[in-house]
Amino acid sequence: MDATSVKENLTSKVDDSHRGRRRRRRSRRRGVFAHLSTLFIRLSLTPLLIAPPGFALFCARRLGDLIWWLLPQRRRIADRNLRRAFGDRFSRRERSKIGRRSVENFAMTIVEGVLLPGWTRSGRLTRLVSEGPGVSKVLPIHLRGDPIVFFAGHLGAWEVGVRHLVRVGWRIGVPYRSTKNEVLQDWIVRNRAIEGPEQFHRKGALRSLVRLLREGAAVTMFLDQNERHGEFVDFFGIPAATVSTLGLLAERIGAPVYLQIVRRIQPGSKYRIEFEGPLSIDSGGSHEERVHAWTQAATRRIEEKIREKPDDWLWIHDRWRTRPEGEGVAPFQSEIGQNSHGH
Repeated sequence: MDATSVKENLTSKVDDSHRGRRRRRRSRRRGVFAHLSTLFIRLSLTPLLIAPPGFALFCARRLGDLIWWLLPQRRRIADRNLRRAFGDRFSRRERSKIGRRSVENFAMTIVEGVLLPGWTRSGRLTRLVSEGPGVSKVLPIHLRGDPIVFFAGHLGAWEVGVRHLVRVGWRIGVPYRSTKNEVLQDWIVRNRAIEGPEQFHRKGALRSLVRLLREGAAVTMFLDQNERHGEFVDFFGIPAATVSTLGLLAERIGAPVYLQIVRRIQPGSKYRIEFEGPLSIDSGGSHEERVHAWTQAATRRIEEKIREKPDDWLWIHDRWRTRPEGEGVAPFQSEIGQNSHGH
């Protein structure tokens, strides 16, 4: 066999391997298992639709406890993240308690997402959510038809906040990222669309978000998830890959930027939404430097909110998974030494 034939044979094998991986990936995302697991989740959550909200969210917290104990790898990620963020501020037992409560909060968010269409249709949602003074200060901007950029973290009842604003008359767009189970993701998107915000897949969302802002709407985006091709900014003193869309929008549109946060005062009965800002950065530097500054400033505000109530954040998310080129994740002791001062 000559060199050309060998090369063509190797190329063919590589292509077959790539096609095989793509088929397996599609099967995992939209195959039989994806459909069955989505059906199981939906059937498991259905009884909570007819339960009193307080009891439904009590069940959600117990579901969070079950998830916590069934996923030891996620427990290890949570413990590692807490050590990175807070050094030796918390004991191992305290870190476990914070991690478990954060999963309970995440489970409540899932159940709230299922309950929200009913709360919205019945008018119950507007009775559950109170608005802080920051909301009334920002409302005139929206009523004038001026664009507004909100940023948020996976803190508190984040699904409740956007749905409440839409219910009381705000026009809001939200970019989202897919889960590994695309069947489940489709259901989540359809459920969220019931009297909810306009949604855009994060891939290619920038143009749609710019259009929406130029039409005088608002957008809300989450900045606290690992973004493989994102901008590296400090998060608890450690570089974290972060989506830079907020900075790009702030620079292109010139819209004011506010933190949006929703706290559970009493799950299922009382929530409070607040806007904080506007965020500001130094006006100097290049376009890239200003985009970085916006991303860093917003991330710092999210960090401040996490420090106020650590168990409100999703610690089982591997936030520092992506590292700058040529850099690995520092050993725990090194990280603790760098980040424990002043905490």
